Amino acid sequence: MVEEIQKQEFKCERCNRIYQTKQDAIDCEKRDSQEKQLDNITEFEIKQEHLKLLKEMYVDWDDCEFGAPAINPKRPYGNSNGVDDVAEILGIKKTKDNVEDYDKEEASEYSDKEEYLEDLEWNTETYEYLMRIHKEMRIVLQIVLKTQSFKLGKYRRKDSYGIEWKSI
Repeated sequence: MVEEIQKQEFKCERCNRIYQTKQDAIDCEKRDSQEKQLDNITEFEIKQEHLKLLKEMYVDWDDCEFGAPAINPKRPYGNSNGVDDVAEILGIKKTKDNVEDYDKEEASEYSDKEEYLEDLEWNTETYEYLMRIHKEMRIVLQIVLKTQSFKLGKYRRKDSYGIEWKSI
C-alpha cells in the first residue's frame, strides 16, 4: 500500500520511488504488479502483433562487462517515442476515441485533423494496451530464441523460473 513519507510526497511500496501525488505512486504500484504477473506466467500466446513488433526491434551492442547483443531501451523500435512506434507498427492511428482531451471545437480549427490528434496523448486504455504488448516482447523474444521458431500460437513452460518454452 502507498505510504505518505512527507508532506506531498508518496512512496511506491514495491519499488520505493518517490512521487509528488498519491495517484502517481498508486499507478507505479499497479505497473510493478503487472510486471510481476508477466514474470510468473507459465502459458503465453504469440500473436501477429508480437511478430510485427519483433520484426522492427532495433538490436544494438551493449558493451557493459563482456558485452552482448541488446534491444536498445531508448529506441526499441528505432525512434525515441516507443509507445507511438508500437502504435505505428501495429497500424493503430489516433482517433477521437483513443486519445485524451479530444475537443471537437478545437479540432474544427485545424485544417488537418491528423495533426490535431497527433498532439494529443493516448487515452489510458490505449496507452496501457500498447505498453502491455511492448512489455510482453521479453517473453516473445525468449520463446523465439528458445524454440528457434517464429510461429504464432500458445506456448508453455514448466514453472515461472524456467526458460524452456514449448509449443502446445
